[in-house]
Amino acid sequence: MRRQEFEVTDRSECEEFLRERSDGVLTFAGEDGWPKAVPLNYVYADGKAYFHGSKKGEKMRGLSLDSRAEFVVYEAHAFIPSYFSDPYLACPATQYFRSVRMRGTVEQVEDPAEKARALAALLASMQPEGGHAPIDPEDPKYGPSLRGVAVMRLDIAEMAGKFKFGQNLSEPKREKLIESLAGRDRPGDARTIEEIRARAPGPKPSSGPSA
Repeated sequence: MRRQEFEVTDRSECEEFLRERSDGVLTFAGEDGWPKAVPLNYVYADGKAYFHGSKKGEKMRGLSLDSRAEFVVYEAHAFIPSYFSDPYLACPATQYFRSVRMRGTVEQVEDPAEKARALAALLASMQPEGGHAPIDPEDPKYGPSLRGVAVMRLDIAEMAGKFKFGQNLSEPKREKLIESLAGRDRPGDARTIEEIRARAPGPKPSSGPSA
């Protein structure tokens, strides 16, 4: 059963997460009728997700037959061991995470200008330091590469987010968990503590005296 307290209904919060990440899994119907799941890099821009790849292959053949697809972006933040809350049972063990699911149709981008913008945005997200000439469809050195690569656009019909950070816990259990994470201090634990506090139900603590 899907826990409503973990659902993210604010699209802008989902979009912020999507702009942070650069990889996910695309699922679609394969030629043989079986569902296919393909991990790939993406960029979220102008309310759409863009991917690139070869113009040939199983992915392109499957999507040409049925353009419907779902794309999932996921980030694991911290594993919460069972003994943080129960010294005997394994049941309380869980994972805190953020994820966004997008459903829509995938179209191949043919317009050279849109293709160049998508590839430039994709590279900027993964190579922010630059170190290359601007991707320009009018640049003869880029022309063959732009014509040879496929750029796909997911036109999003539905978007759903799920961010799990202990929103279902009582305040005493939440504070005990925060204390345990602070004492463990593994990579990701400090960020997880921030998320737990930010997403705790009820009024948030004041950041300081008002003017």
